[in-house]
Amino acid sequence: MVKGAKPTSSAAPAKTAASATVGKGGKPRQQDEKAIDETFEPLKLDIKGAQTAVVCLRSAEDSVLIRACDALFKYAEKSDANKLMLHEMGATDTLFTLTHHENQTVQRNATMVFGLLSAHPDIRRHLRKIDCIPHMISLLTPENEPLTNEFAVYWLRYMCSDYSTKSQVLSLNVLQPLIRLISEADPDIKFNSLSTIDHILDDFHARSLVRELNGIEPILNNLKSEFPQITETVCNCLQKLATDPFNRAVIRDIGGLDKMIDFIGLDETKDVHVHCLNALANLLEDTECLDLIQSNGGLKRLMQFVQDSVVPAVQAAAAKAIGRAARKPQNRKIFAEQDAERAMVFLLLSENDDVRIAACQALAVMAESMLSRETIRNNDGILTLVQMMQKENPRLREFSTLAMSNLTQSNPNNIRELQDQAGLDVLIGLLNDEKDTTKAYACVTLANCSTDQVVRTNILEKGLIKNLLAPLQASYELAQAKGAMVLSAFSIDQKAREDILKNQAIIPHLVSLLKSNHDEVRRNTCFAITVLCVEQTIAIEILRNGALEIIRDLNTSESRKSKFTEMALQKILDSHLSAKYSYLGQLENNNITTDGFYDMGPVREGGKFLTIEELAAEEVNDRRPILLVYAPEKKTKIVIVTPTETGSVTSWSATTGGSYGDDIYRVPSSSDDILSTSATPVKGSESKEKLSTGVSGRNAKTPKSSSKEKEGKTSVDQSSRAKKDKTSDKRDSSEDKKHGERESSETTADLKSGYKQTIDQDFQMYLDEIHPQILRVPLSEQISTLARFVSEKMGGTISPDDVATFGYEVAMNQLKAELHSNVVPIGRVRKGIHAQRAFLFKSLADRIGIPCTLTRGNYNRAWNEVVVGESSGGVRYPAKTWIVDLLHEPGRLILANSSDARSYTILN
Repeated sequence: MVKGAKPTSSAAPAKTAASATVGKGGKPRQQDEKAIDETFEPLKLDIKGAQTAVVCLRSAEDSVLIRACDALFKYAEKSDANKLMLHEMGATDTLFTLTHHENQTVQRNATMVFGLLSAHPDIRRHLRKIDCIPHMISLLTPENEPLTNEFAVYWLRYMCSDYSTKSQVLSLNVLQPLIRLISEADPDIKFNSLSTIDHILDDFHARSLVRELNGIEPILNNLKSEFPQITETVCNCLQKLATDPFNRAVIRDIGGLDKMIDFIGLDETKDVHVHCLNALANLLEDTECLDLIQSNGGLKRLMQFVQDSVVPAVQAAAAKAIGRAARKPQNRKIFAEQDAERAMVFLLLSENDDVRIAACQALAVMAESMLSRETIRNNDGILTLVQMMQKENPRLREFSTLAMSNLTQSNPNNIRELQDQAGLDVLIGLLNDEKDTTKAYACVTLANCSTDQVVRTNILEKGLIKNLLAPLQASYELAQAKGAMVLSAFSIDQKAREDILKNQAIIPHLVSLLKSNHDEVRRNTCFAITVLCVEQTIAIEILRNGALEIIRDLNTSESRKSKFTEMALQKILDSHLSAKYSYLGQLENNNITTDGFYDMGPVREGGKFLTIEELAAEEVNDRRPILLVYAPEKKTKIVIVTPTETGSVTSWSATTGGSYGDDIYRVPSSSDDILSTSATPVKGSESKEKLSTGVSGRNAKTPKSSSKEKEGKTSVDQSSRAKKDKTSDKRDSSEDKKHGERESSETTADLKSGYKQTIDQDFQMYLDEIHPQILRVPLSEQISTLARFVSEKMGGTISPDDVATFGYEVAMNQLKAELHSNVVPIGRVRKGIHAQRAFLFKSLADRIGIPCTLTRGNYNRAWNEVVVGESSGGVRYPAKTWIVDLLHEPGRLILANSSDARSYTILN
């Protein structure tokens, strides 16, 4: 305002003087007209705020724009907060408009400020909303000033940090001007151009475009730049470019491998050796590149450099590069020729954990080769890895255990070396490691060691089983799967199964893994259950924890069903025939029932199979009784007499004990009829009329011979008999020991459950009574005799019309009330029909050596099938399947699938 008042003050005095002149002369005086000057004198403004400078960006004068941009550049360069403040004042859009200015100086300065603003993420979000990328790319031309090119590239560098912008920039053919700018002398232009290309190379399509535009060589030429930032960026670009096999071929052809090896050998560039090694790692994965480096001596130099370097980060990067390249079998052979295993073992001695970890990873990959496993052991790799497995660093323990797991795979020498170096205790301790992956790798190593029986026994003695609970309870699926794998690998030993019974928490956790959503966990768990079910006591525990129901559900699922689930289900059922009969309603010829077998009836859909202890604990109810067979016998001495082919008689003594299902051998009496098991030969006339008497290789028991029968026998050589008796006694003592262990385990299970089974004296009497009746008769007569015996004990013959009125239910209920239990010993049953008689027939037949099945039908029907062959006129016919009639015509054999068979098995 003060400057505006001065002309008015000066004008006023001029006007007064004129008036005085006119008044003095009395007449006006003529004055010269002066020309009007419209020029505005320059005005110096003192701008003290950024807002004023932003307002000046709208000026029409170039000089004002230049100075305003210059002031804003200095202001924005100070901090990101200043950049954001300028953006909020509206400078961003105005500056973008000025980048189109015809004055190159204005355009340059505006581009400089506009480029700086792109460094702020909030401003970049705004810039993506406006279409400014094509124009900024158009500024990358030689016609523009170098600073314009520099800050236009600077702007692209920051904008390409977002993937969506990379894709858009790539579609606008930005690579060609960027590749041109790489060769500029200005280091800032080089760096910004390389950084922009580095961002764009995140897109795989861009990697092939760079090759097509011949951009690989210009990038590689900047490897030895005097500026570390440029060298680092070049290495990053090469690392991404080397993922393409065609790019690797180009790098190989232009001598890039030699340049990189030479670069690594320079001491003055050790700050960026790590980045160069990362790029070299991708190249080494290519077998042709690795072969070329080896032929030029570069690989040998690299191995020596790895050991001589004093920079831990460089050693770790080199070990990682070797480990990545060694993933290919062909590359492992090349590394083995250069003794790379020794170099990695040497790195294990480093004081830096990162170097040790990288070396362990490389050794783990190399150990996939059989040759490398031997080389690593010969270089004390096993001893060093055992030491690494005991370090405080959890990642070091993890990867050293991984390397050990690969080293011990199918290599007995390494397993023994691991044992000699006290590594077994370390591995067992790692089962409780804080990292689940370490637990998994330790399990794999222990599973590998289980192939050596001596080592396996040693591991079990060190307490493996009690420590397996940790991996089974882990949250990591791999640890669970490998824990189950170890359990199956060691459970082939009796000692392991005994330890599992002592550690009661193992089986519940194992069964719970069947519900896992991980395929490998379910598969390994099923296999472990399959192995464990060879032990009857463990099979009962597995059954008690609900494994059977879970596996049945798995087998009904199309996505979860597998060979392992089917195998586990079959093994569980075979190990517990009571459950098999309840679920499947079928026992095969080779399913031999023993003491403790019971029939609780069919398990309904969604129901659960109950153990005999659970059934006995129930209150007496009106449902069908649970039939049980339990009749262990004391040991007695028997003599088995068998005629030989020459007609002489051979006899030997044997010992019976436990149940009638124990192994007592019966020898066929004639080589012409394998199915015959009679103790005396059958005459020819009789053999034509009777069925063959084969037993299909089944073991059976023969009762003690009477004194009269002994007198009638042909004498045999006493010395021969004495030798056989001695051999038999040894076998008997072994059987006694096994039987004692079995009885001890059964007693332990009974005490735990609170239920004590009582001996079925009536069933024992049945056995003693039936034995003499089937001695030395053909199989068909044995079957008929046993059928008539069963029918006699169960109420006799019943006509088809009288089955419904037989009244066996009343007798069953009275028996349950008398025993105060739903569990009824089969020997106490005096009246029964299909189900009860078939159960008794199967129980007796299995103890006297008659192979038969037990099949459940509907409406309390059940039947037994036998396989017997026929012979007539010296001609033997194929064996057929027959159903044994136990009710209507006891002893009659009904051909299976006939009309009579259907009438017997199906309620009409």
